[in-house]
Amino acid sequence: MEISTLISSMLRLGVPLLLAALGVLVSAKAGIVNMGMEGNMLFCAFIGALVTYWTDMPLVGLLAAVIAGLLYSLCMGVFIIKWRGNHVVVGLGFNFLMIGATTVLLKAVWNSSGNSAPLVRLPQMELPWLGQQSITLVIAIFAVFAVWFLLNKMNLGFRIRAVGEHPAAADSVGVNVMMYRFIALGIAGILGGLAGAELSIGQMGYFTKQMTASKGFLAYSAVIFAGYDPIYVVLTTMLLGLLDAFQMRAQSMFNIPGQLLLMLPYLVTLLALFGVGDKKKPKAAGKIYVRGNF
Repeated sequence: MEISTLISSMLRLGVPLLLAALGVLVSAKAGIVNMGMEGNMLFCAFIGALVTYWTDMPLVGLLAAVIAGLLYSLCMGVFIIKWRGNHVVVGLGFNFLMIGATTVLLKAVWNSSGNSAPLVRLPQMELPWLGQQSITLVIAIFAVFAVWFLLNKMNLGFRIRAVGEHPAAADSVGVNVMMYRFIALGIAGILGGLAGAELSIGQMGYFTKQMTASKGFLAYSAVIFAGYDPIYVVLTTMLLGLLDAFQMRAQSMFNIPGQLLLMLPYLVTLLALFGVGDKKKPKAAGKIYVRGNF
């Protein structure tokens, strides 16, 4: 098993997780438990594939996926922020909705219950030691620094963090809690859109039914494991990408049941969460804020 090949696969598998985890992180900092990232990625993977299929222009498909992710998150925000729904229930509901919708639309557009037609992929880069990578890798690197800068150096980030830690105190000094939570969810949706598009038109070159395979939930786990720190999120998502790359190669190298190897990234995540717990989450995470009653 060549190290360079393993690293190349780690990046390809880790980049969608990284983008999704950064989105989960931003929304979590605003007090939103974003359990809908799985549906966000799946919906945007489909939209990116569909627009690319129509136009043969994957960059247009990427833009469409980003817009779809933004709209998806804002719709979810209406239920969570405006109508004060339970964060987890709403997120899971949106996930199930997107699983059903993309399955039906896959059949309607491509007359297939499994895969779409082959698609033009996003531009690829051939990098020394890193192999062939999508341009989304560059976007992901920029996104890491952008999220870190937003949360640690910008007034917008300070206000997002304030409404996630103590929304009543933020409200008392004139910070619009609802608006900043919508902004955080919008940013999360954009990042989830990039993650979903990377799966369908960045890596695979087609859309397949339920292609996210619980990556949205893995992204959420990675954020908890990283202690809600954007730099550590890079490490945890790349570790998960490495485990995924390892299990793919190990299936052909060792006499171990494939199902056991497939569960390796999820098992390691679960064991890690048992040890770490969710101790560093924002104090108001998942709590419904009502002015004067918090």
